[in-house]
Amino acid sequence: MAVLKCASIFLCFLLAPKFSLARDYRCALEENKCLFRDVQLKTSDSLVKATFSSSSSNSPTKSVKFESSSMVQLPAAIFQRFPDVEVIDGSFSGIKTLPSGSFSSARSVREVHLAGNKISMLVNNLFDGAARINNIDLAQNDISDVEANAFSGLNQLKMLNLSNNRIALLSPNVFSALTEVEVVELQNNLLSKIDDGLFTACTSLITLNVSHNALQKFELRQFLREWSVDAIDVSYNRLKTVGIPKNLRKLVASNNQIQSVEVFGKEPSVIFLRLSHNKLTSVDQIPNLNKLVTLDVSYNELETFDFNSVTKFKNLILLKLDGNKISTISNTLPSDVRYLKYIHLAHNRLARLDMDTFRTLPRIIKLDLGYNQLTELSAKRISDKFPVLVRLILDGNDFRCDQLGELTKELKYAITEYKSTVEKCKTGQRLLNGICCK
Repeated sequence: MAVLKCASIFLCFLLAPKFSLARDYRCALEENKCLFRDVQLKTSDSLVKATFSSSSSNSPTKSVKFESSSMVQLPAAIFQRFPDVEVIDGSFSGIKTLPSGSFSSARSVREVHLAGNKISMLVNNLFDGAARINNIDLAQNDISDVEANAFSGLNQLKMLNLSNNRIALLSPNVFSALTEVEVVELQNNLLSKIDDGLFTACTSLITLNVSHNALQKFELRQFLREWSVDAIDVSYNRLKTVGIPKNLRKLVASNNQIQSVEVFGKEPSVIFLRLSHNKLTSVDQIPNLNKLVTLDVSYNELETFDFNSVTKFKNLILLKLDGNKISTISNTLPSDVRYLKYIHLAHNRLARLDMDTFRTLPRIIKLDLGYNQLTELSAKRISDKFPVLVRLILDGNDFRCDQLGELTKELKYAITEYKSTVEKCKTGQRLLNGICCK
């Protein structure tokens, strides 16, 4: 056989045999999933030439997952090779782009999991050809640009997760096709504004999370409908006011700058309202909410509190007033309120208190007075006045040991558990009959 001799290294390179980048990846079946491990598609050339197959052909492949892989794009060949696949999981695979047409052959796909990648943009008509998708998870990417028609055709989508991205702006019509979506997650983005009608077309929405953004205004009137919205979370933003649609059941609006609250519509349905870490100075800034069960106004700027305020909340069970600046508590309730059962007043500035202040609240089960500045607490006939009080928290106060006799005597025969431990006593205090004092 003749041996080809090269006149130069360069000529040898040109005449050398070309090695194909084509590679067939074979999946292993684990827990009813077709699992592809260590798929390396870092260039467009390797992406085009790669083929995929299964070690079993006994039944149609319904779920495909990539593990320990690195891919510049999600390989469209997957949907051609496995036309019956319903779940595609390419999470944490280094994917950078999703070109238009990526799902053109994904006719059977119902769930798309692409969390933890490096995707920066969602282009128009991205999911064309995959109208049956009901769950999309794109959390923990680098998405900053979502084109107006990115979700067109997804009229069966139920869940959309875009959390932990870099989205600063959304087109007013970007969700217009999502008439069946029930859950939208947009937390941990860079949103400073949300259009007043952004979710108007999402008539099936029941849960929305836009927490941890930079919103200064968010019009919740757009959720005013005849059916319930289960929960909206707008916490950790920059809101100064918040409105409650009558059909909303749970609102989390903590860690804002809220100074006022309003209700849209009559007979509001809200049962849970969290307004902790805001700028409220009075519970009177909250309107009547007759179905409210839990109210959290902890860590606001309240200095006084009158239990007559709870008459605005006819079903209130839990009231959280922790972490305010309350030094004075009054009670002008004209008659007993028997629905309120849990009261949190820890981390305030109470110095002296008489349990008679709670006299019209006979069904209290738990009362937290911890970490105030209490030197005296009068509790005469506590077992008669509060027959179901099973927990009284007194940790972190400034009781004087020589003035505890009457209090411990009253508590001794009550069902109320009140005793602390020496580890919870301040420096210079000792434990006397279960109460820290000096």
